[in-house]
Amino acid sequence: MLIMVTALSLSSCDWFRARLGMPTSAELLEMKEKARQDSIAREQLRWEEAQQRHIQDSILRAQALKQPEMRRYHVVFGCFMVEGNAKRMMDKLAKDGYEPIELQFKSGYKVVSAASYNNLQEAYSAMNRLMGSVPFAPYDIWIYDLKQNLHQ
Repeated sequence: MLIMVTALSLSSCDWFRARLGMPTSAELLEMKEKARQDSIAREQLRWEEAQQRHIQDSILRAQALKQPEMRRYHVVFGCFMVEGNAKRMMDKLAKDGYEPIELQFKSGYKVVSAASYNNLQEAYSAMNRLMGSVPFAPYDIWIYDLKQNLHQ
């Protein structure tokens, strides 16, 4: 028993851990450091993605300000029969940095467009980004093609 107590007091826990196949103190420290580095890398990636989204949104806003009536595809945020509702949507978009356009449909509806593009793929990409970035964006945002000729 004296030999056992001496052996236990002279050897470290790491010796027993290694014999049992468990990680030693040094290995545990390495694992913690790797987890910390992974966490930092994930946060850095999230930050970079947020910056990229911000840049893309800024580009979208700049594009929306360039002669929107001349572009073929419009990202529609709402279709309203009541003028006041259309005005409120236009005010929200303008407050968020967009230059909204109101298109008058032949049916009497007022359509509020947040952005317009000459390329359909760009319009759909913008629509998807706007759905995620504009806090008041309705779930029924859609694309209107001027060649449908539903407007006046």
